[in-house]
Amino acid sequence: MRLLDEQREANQSTLPWFEAYRGHRESLTRLIIEGVLPGSGLRLCVLGAGNANDLELDKLVEHFSEIHLVDVDAEALEGARARQSPDVAKHLTLHAPVDLTGFLDKLEAWSRMQVTEEEMLAHPAATGKELAARLGTFDLVVSACVITQMQLSILTALGDAHRLFDAVRHTLALTHLHTLFALTAPGGRALLVTDVLSSKGYHYLNKLPPGANVLQILGDVMAAERVIYSARPGLFHLLFRQDSVLASQSKLSPPLAAWLWQNGPDIRFLVYAMDIRRNA
Repeated sequence: MRLLDEQREANQSTLPWFEAYRGHRESLTRLIIEGVLPGSGLRLCVLGAGNANDLELDKLVEHFSEIHLVDVDAEALEGARARQSPDVAKHLTLHAPVDLTGFLDKLEAWSRMQVTEEEMLAHPAATGKELAARLGTFDLVVSACVITQMQLSILTALGDAHRLFDAVRHTLALTHLHTLFALTAPGGRALLVTDVLSSKGYHYLNKLPPGANVLQILGDVMAAERVIYSARPGLFHLLFRQDSVLASQSKLSPPLAAWLWQNGPDIRFLVYAMDIRRNA
């Protein structure tokens, strides 16, 4: 499938950028282990792990007894595990290829309008349940900047002029929320981490000084409507409140952290994180 080939190529292209990811990797890892004691025995699942360039796996294994890495690209995950020490690698469980959208094999039919309203409405909850049946449930689930990659796949497959484009991108956002909910054990927590703006569209990101209040800047660019539509916190909150299952059985936080991600030599992303806490 062309979309899968493009994702594999993207993972291959970022392999040399491990050092450039340092700040992003440290920020994400710090957020994941926050409040988790060393040797906790908890189980962690990372969605969209890819090359694992954005995870300090040696630190994560100190806090979690199991780390499950999920991606559509099996080769990227295998490479990530092969680069770890034996002591780290033994804690890693790989799940690939896994289509987190639940509809990569349906997009061609959907592009021809071969989909019913009932099928699309049922898709988010059904996909979340199917993934939980396949992968299990976890104490902490992390969506590692994967939602925008999946949204880009929709744009590539359908184009923004397609009659179903708006419905499908909203369906994907709700599907991802249901996936995080379904994979999180009762009483557990999920982190939705996503890039929301790049320096290609907002050059000011390249001029921010060290120590800048990135969370405040996130608020500013959201107010100015400069951010990626499908990654807006407000969109996730709107979909969350309108879904009876999600709204009654869990809670979605406002953005609780934000930082900059140097993605290679030429581009910088603004990243933020929210959490979903599932009722016990």
